[in-house]
Amino acid sequence: MIISEALNYGTRALSSSGLSQSKLDAKLLIKNQLDFNDEDFIKSLNHYISLKDFESYKLKILRRMNHEPIAHITGQKDFWKNTFSVSKDTLIPRPDSEALIESVLKYLPQDENLNFLDLGTGSGCLIISILEEFKNSQGTGIDISKNAISIANKNKKYINNDLNLSFIIHDFFTYNTKGFDIIICNPPYVPKNELNEITKEVINFEPHLALFPKKGTKDCYGKIISNIKLTNNKNCYVFFEIDYRDHFLVSNILKDNDFSVLAAENDLTNRPRCIVAKMN
Repeated sequence: MIISEALNYGTRALSSSGLSQSKLDAKLLIKNQLDFNDEDFIKSLNHYISLKDFESYKLKILRRMNHEPIAHITGQKDFWKNTFSVSKDTLIPRPDSEALIESVLKYLPQDENLNFLDLGTGSGCLIISILEEFKNSQGTGIDISKNAISIANKNKKYINNDLNLSFIIHDFFTYNTKGFDIIICNPPYVPKNELNEITKEVINFEPHLALFPKKGTKDCYGKIISNIKLTNNKNCYVFFEIDYRDHFLVSNILKDNDFSVLAAENDLTNRPRCIVAKMN
């Protein structure tokens, strides 16, 4: 079987499962199986695919037919300027989260020596991407999940092991934030009453711990912000990823805890995605 025929097989199979981007998904999976970039793929459409590769590709198609995310099947996801390893223990990096990195770049000088803290680091995609831009800085990423920290360390090793960055297993409600100049955080903020509206890809395969705050959004942000106020000894900046509907809620919690809210930066859909604030 030639590669173009294998691609058509995958497209038809995925389409039969009701997947809207069946051709794109089939292409991504066959490229991953053959370790091809776009140029290699186009040049090789009329070449034969080995039986071994075709059987492995079929298994990936079956997993995708079950609505497993492409990133989990391939084990990787592009974000900012790098490709990150991901697993079922970490959220899949999303383009909207790049608004937080853009905000950090907008408000902070890249040549200074800054100490960053990433609360709930997951795959490490945010703190690694930021420290690659802030060459003279250092950072710490924390997460309560041992498996997520393992993935974050793996990403640091393979993307840039020279970064002055450490990852620690810890609860972000109680971590001592003393001495950090910048705190970034993408906490759980999806309301549990929206379970029925979430796609199968998310609800069945991504970690609920990183999606849904146990006692609600207000409680989650409130505890994180209160802890920063109590433990930080600097006029630190904070950058929170938010659901656009929580813009005023999070802003008010920050103000109640003696932070100045500087801005709400928008994402790709032109909705508030990142709250920028500074401790008074």
